[in-house]
Amino acid sequence: MAFVPAFEHDVFISYAHGDDRAWIAAFCERLKPDLNRLLPGADVWIDSEDLRKSRDFKQEIPANLESSAVLVSLVSPTYIQRPYCVQKECRRFIDLAATRKQSRFSTPQFSAELFAFRCPIFQMPDSAYWSDLIPGATDILFGDDLSPFPIASDGFEKNFRTLLRGLTDLLRRMRNHSTPVIVYPHSPTQEIADAHAALTRELHTQSYRVLPEDELNPIRHVGNSDLAILLFGPHYDETARSLLDELKDRQKQFIIWPSPALEQGGDLIQRGFFKEIIELNDSGKTLLSPLITPEQLKQNIFATLNLKAKIPPNPGGKPRIYLIYDSHQNSEADNAGKIAFQYRDEFHFDHSNNPRQHTGFLTQSDGVLLVWGNAAEDWCSEEFNQLYRLSSRPKSRGLCLFDPKESKLALAEQIRILDNTIHVAEQFGPFDKRRLDPFFAPLRRSQGAAA
Repeated sequence: MAFVPAFEHDVFISYAHGDDRAWIAAFCERLKPDLNRLLPGADVWIDSEDLRKSRDFKQEIPANLESSAVLVSLVSPTYIQRPYCVQKECRRFIDLAATRKQSRFSTPQFSAELFAFRCPIFQMPDSAYWSDLIPGATDILFGDDLSPFPIASDGFEKNFRTLLRGLTDLLRRMRNHSTPVIVYPHSPTQEIADAHAALTRELHTQSYRVLPEDELNPIRHVGNSDLAILLFGPHYDETARSLLDELKDRQKQFIIWPSPALEQGGDLIQRGFFKEIIELNDSGKTLLSPLITPEQLKQNIFATLNLKAKIPPNPGGKPRIYLIYDSHQNSEADNAGKIAFQYRDEFHFDHSNNPRQHTGFLTQSDGVLLVWGNAAEDWCSEEFNQLYRLSSRPKSRGLCLFDPKESKLALAEQIRILDNTIHVAEQFGPFDKRRLDPFFAPLRRSQGAAA
């Protein structure tokens, strides 16, 4: 897990193969521990030589780029000659950053944020050659006109500290922007370790900030938290009692899960404490059964948190369409892009890489359209099930199928039998707008009625 919730990596290092690989490796080896020392858990990703030799880098690099919070681009004369560096990494990340500012980071504090740092490793005579890679960025220079600065040299150290300071400030602000949830204890005993790990992983994936983040007193976090989850092992902890008293005083919601180890035994004082909790009459309390699995524990907690996050307002007043597609595959983005381009004058299109907002878009959009081409069948099945269960409000729901054709015909027929209110459009072969008319027709009628 990264330092910033909902990301796999905090920093993605973009560089050109052909530049000084030893220097780039030394730069990363310096950045990783220094960043982790200031931000425990921070993760830096860079592709390695063995990735290009042994794995599919054309899939893995884009996937890691999209799951990274911040880009650091090591610009050079070689870099700006590489289509992959310029188009597939740098400019693709600029698009991702713009999308994130419309959804998860839509508040004024991020309005001018680039989420990227431009770090030329050569001092070129005309910076206009690379300035449009990250428009508006200030160069943090790591080289002169002949070579990168030697690692640990005065020139390197000065600008490395500038970069490190900028990264830590941005990553902290991104993390603090996440909704806080207390999961206590911070360091679980063996009896509750599995449930604790499964829960914190899922909260992180859903962009929640898990507190406490240290061994200091967790009570200081109660006032700002949306929810507290107390996992009870077999041993008494006086801090848990103080935390519970603070939650009651502040009228906060809290969930108690007694582990099977407590149910089957436990300290005498712990059992007495838990008996008091059972008898506690408090509207904020939710008491779960010790028999539920870690998966059921997660389901109960997310039901309480209510994942229907508010989606940002729609500028322009057009009907809002939520496009669901596998954003890790460029071919799927191309398919979704065909639809958005063809209908851009009539409708406003959203897509989201933010798991917390996924439910919000499903439940609050005017139309929801699932796009499936080359993505895995399991991915499509899971997304369709969520669409079917959650998207009751939209005026139109649909599935748009792209090549390959053979694997989808049976599924299309099953869906038509299951629910004829879900429009299935088959876009096999050349794209034809007319095939999507049944999906867009209810939205046009609704827009006409409103006018």
